[in-house]
Amino acid sequence: MTSVKLLLIESVKNLGKVGDLVEVSAGYARNYLLPQHVAVEPTAGNLKKIEARRQEILRLEAEKRKEHSEIIKALAGVEVTLERKANEQGHLFGSVSATDIAKAIQAQGHRVQADDVLLPGKLDHIDSYMIKVKFAEDLVTDIKVWVAPDAESKAIMETARKAAREAEKEEKAKEEKDAAAEAAEAHSERSSKKKH
Repeated sequence: MTSVKLLLIESVKNLGKVGDLVEVSAGYARNYLLPQHVAVEPTAGNLKKIEARRQEILRLEAEKRKEHSEIIKALAGVEVTLERKANEQGHLFGSVSATDIAKAIQAQGHRVQADDVLLPGKLDHIDSYMIKVKFAEDLVTDIKVWVAPDAESKAIMETARKAAREAEKEEKAKEEKDAAAEAAEAHSERSSKKKH
């Protein structure tokens, strides 16, 4: 696989900061970095232009980092509840996405984007989950997400639980009745053997 060296003119998450010379695959460069004007060829002219802009961009990034640090502190102890439609076993019709969680966090007044939310896997069941909000390697916090059933699903789940409890009671009563019948039969057999 061929790779190319490019000069970043914007910071790219998990790749590098402004002014960094990075080596990436030719396809990534051709299909994303160059068309999005995130990187340029590392010519002498481009190096001079970037160096002039770099100080300003680094200052802006330091401000953004400070803002992210404050958001991380503010997110300590934050919990989010999302209501979703589910079947009687608690499985969701669909799943909860990072975008859903980001919107719920934003509704609480915190500036978090969907790509800052890291899910532990598929959130497709009524339950509580711990997710991570990550701005940088050292700017990470955990948030508890409650996935709750909507009113209609809650009623369906309750009905199913009641039916399961009733079936369990009936099964237990049947087992007790069968055990009593077996005990009575065993007792009558013993009594008839004593008579002989």
